[in-house]
Order: sequence, then C-alpha cells, then structure tokens
Amino acid sequence: MSNEDLNGLVQDKVKEVSSSLIATIHALVKSTEPRDDDTGAHIERTARYCRLMAEKLREAGLFEDKVNEEFIENIGIAAPLHDIGKVGVPDSILLKPGRLTDDEYEKMKTHVVKGYGTLASVDSLHHENAFLRLGMEISRYHHEKWDGSGYMSELSHEDIPLSARIMALADVYDALRSKRVYKGAISHEKTVSIIKEGRENHFDPQLVDIFVEHNSLFNDIFEELSN
Repeated sequence: MSNEDLNGLVQDKVKEVSSSLIATIHALVKSTEPRDDDTGAHIERTARYCRLMAEKLREAGLFEDKVNEEFIENIGIAAPLHDIGKVGVPDSILLKPGRLTDDEYEKMKTHVVKGYGTLASVDSLHHENAFLRLGMEISRYHHEKWDGSGYMSELSHEDIPLSARIMALADVYDALRSKRVYKGAISHEKTVSIIKEGRENHFDPQLVDIFVEHNSLFNDIFEELSN
C-alpha cells in the first residue's frame, strides 16, 4: 500500500469516527424532544441561524482570524449541543407554564455547566474534534452577555468565545419567535427590534449589525422549519 493510499485510508477512518461521534451526540440531544414538542425544530433552526451568521461574517470580512470554512462547518454541527445540559433539569422546571421562582431559575442556569461537563467527558476521549470544542464553548457560554451581566461566568466582550456570542443571538431570536408553555410567540419585526435594543448590552454589536442587515433570511429559516 502506498503512502497516498494509507493517508486516504486514515482520512476515511477519521471521517467515519467523527460521523459516528456526531450521530451519537445528536441522538442524545434529540432525546429531549419528548419533553418539549418544539425542541427538534429549535435545534435545527438555531443550527441554521448560526451557520448563516458565520457565512455572513466571512462575507463581511469580520473575525478573519476565526471565521473560515472549518469554523462555518463546525458551528453548524456544534450548535445543536447548546442546551444538551437541559437533560439534567427537571421537567417541573423546564415545562413550568409560569414564571420560575428564584430557586428554580438557579437550577435552570446550571444546564450550561451540566452540558459543558457532558461534552468535556466526551472530549477527553476525542480531543481532536474541533466541532466538539465549539460545542463545549457554545454550551458553557451561550448565556453570557456582551456587558458581562449573563451567566454563569459573567464574561464580557471578546472574552466570550465567538461561537457562543453567535449562539446567544440565534437562541434569543428563535426563543422570541416561538410559542412556549410560559409565553406566546412574537413577530419577526418585534424580535428584530428587541435584538437591536440588545446591541452592546446583551449582544456583540458587530453580530447585531450583521443580523439586522440579513434579518429577512432568519425569518425565512424560521418559516421554513416551523411548518
């Protein structure tokens, strides 16, 4: 067997292992679906939003040191892992139709730590998977805010990984658009207005600007994957 053939075989095996790992983790994410009928659609939509945002950042020449083809591909794969830690949150909290108590809210917030811990345990066995590292960042930090008022690490500005900053905006957009047991859905126009208001406090201002410029594409994704 030539070196070229051997290299090809190794690459095929790497892809095979990566695909198997992706399928396994996504199956775990999908296991939350019976707890919330919209979970599957939310997972698919937010993955599409994140990939779209990354593509538009590259087109705009922003974050050139981070946003390349690999990043764009991996964030689309990793985004569904953002709420994997909710598997460890009781249904009485996840599906509560009213406002959470302070104690319930504190328990809800721990999903970012639980998710990160789950992915970190997998990463210890598959530490070369770039998408898994993005998944860890997204899971742990997607509730951080640009001004440092988020949870649970209270990071701010560029200290928050770019992947998590993108996920934060995508997650809020979809949450606002969607009907939940504790809230009704709101319009695309109102959602865009709310996200614009969150510029420089909740969200990275550059991401907000890109979102506003291409907001109709976010609406297209929501409409496509909500029917």
